[in-house]
Amino acid sequence: MTKGSGTISDWRILVDVLNLSEMMGKNGIGPEVLPVCQTAQDSLHKAALRYQETKKMGLDGQGIKAIRELIEYADLQQGSISRSEFERYIQKTKDYIKSNGNLVVEIE
Repeated sequence: MTKGSGTISDWRILVDVLNLSEMMGKNGIGPEVLPVCQTAQDSLHKAALRYQETKKMGLDGQGIKAIRELIEYADLQQGSISRSEFERYIQKTKDYIKSNGNLVVEIE
């Protein structure tokens, strides 16, 4: 993703990390991640649009920085709760995505 040779799978993993961190942040687990989530979301959206045009998956400098920060926050969030609570957040995030499927942007 940093050199323009990422895959759709790489992008999907980053979106999953983003969604999970955002859900946790909105529920009080590391809420300071939320501005980083917004920047990362904007960057991943740009990457998806660029992929549709060029078939190359990558992030710009701002996106790389945001994703690195997001991953650091995600590690801190996940380390601050029990495994069972983390699994509940995973399920809660999946349920939210299913119930708002029309709002989720997919790339083809």
